[in-house]
Amino acid sequence: MIRVLIPSMGTSAFFKDSFFPKPLYEIGDKTILEMVVEDYDTLPEKQFIFVFSQEDCQRFHLDLSVKVLCPDAEVIQLRHQTAGALCTCLMAIESINDDEPLLISNGDQVIDLDYRIALDSFRSKNADAGIITFRNIHPRCSYAKKQGDWVVEVAEKRPLSQDALTGFFYFRHGKDFVEAAKQVLLKQNHLDGKYYLSSAVNELILMGKQIAFFDVRKEQYSSFYSPAKIEEYARKLKMKEGSSL
Repeated sequence: MIRVLIPSMGTSAFFKDSFFPKPLYEIGDKTILEMVVEDYDTLPEKQFIFVFSQEDCQRFHLDLSVKVLCPDAEVIQLRHQTAGALCTCLMAIESINDDEPLLISNGDQVIDLDYRIALDSFRSKNADAGIITFRNIHPRCSYAKKQGDWVVEVAEKRPLSQDALTGFFYFRHGKDFVEAAKQVLLKQNHLDGKYYLSSAVNELILMGKQIAFFDVRKEQYSSFYSPAKIEEYARKLKMKEGSSL
């Protein structure tokens, strides 16, 4: 069994005028939440863990929507915003602090990929953790420095290479992420007051863990970071639908 942790607590200035929270933003005839869940359809044995704002669950029943899509999912509701995605993920510590494999993924992205291929690649290398990367240089992303088959450093919002991280993180053991995240907090390794998941990868590297990577083409990765990115993805879907007629 692999756990798929989706932190969906962050707020964005891009969506401040939207009535519904981002997971319920519709692209075509589907919500982002539906697209994210369907993105993992190829993984046969998985359990979703979602972390939502309690207010969003009370006002918009996000927790009920998740249960309709995947009845065995766990939904954690937080009363207040956290100091970043890393802190949000630690709110699931009771469910992930063990030897089971863990995936952490952004709640506003999809990757055109059978995730079993990436996971098989990580496992074949006996990697302790793994990331999926694509080519980019924009400073809104985090970046990996690679040597041979391994990642030796990551940086947040700083292009130290052209290998940008998607928001997809694999950990062979959930407890490794928890320990790395604790070290990030102890060292107060934040950026402008926010704690990022990429910092946990650096801590694993310092512990002597091996971090693998799996490359995808830029067009395979779709982020719903902003309304402009959503419109871009909607156009891509229409073109795909048109070509299949």
